[in-house]
Amino acid sequence: MTETTSKPNRPSSVTLISVLAIYSGILGFYFVFSLGNQNLGGKLFYIFGAIVFLACGMGFWLMKKWAIYTYAVFAIIDQIALILMGRWNILALLIPVIVLYIGYKHFSKMS
Repeated sequence: MTETTSKPNRPSSVTLISVLAIYSGILGFYFVFSLGNQNLGGKLFYIFGAIVFLACGMGFWLMKKWAIYTYAVFAIIDQIALILMGRWNILALLIPVIVLYIGYKHFSKMS
């Protein structure tokens, strides 16, 4: 008797989030190296954000629960940093809320 374990299919919304997160992470590195005269703190924050986005994108792609937790923590840190820098707007809150909503919607399918 052969038992096959099938992995649950990744929802297309999670696939889209993971692809966009990986793309955003790569784009973040591009911005760090293309911005000429930005302070070191800003560059370090962009590098940290790019690394987190790459990791979360891979985690979403692999359907891992830690990706949602990591993204939620970074979203909170990012909101605080944007408020302190005076760059906060409604899209800065809207996009993470959508990502977290979709992540928690499919949370039970993740390992």
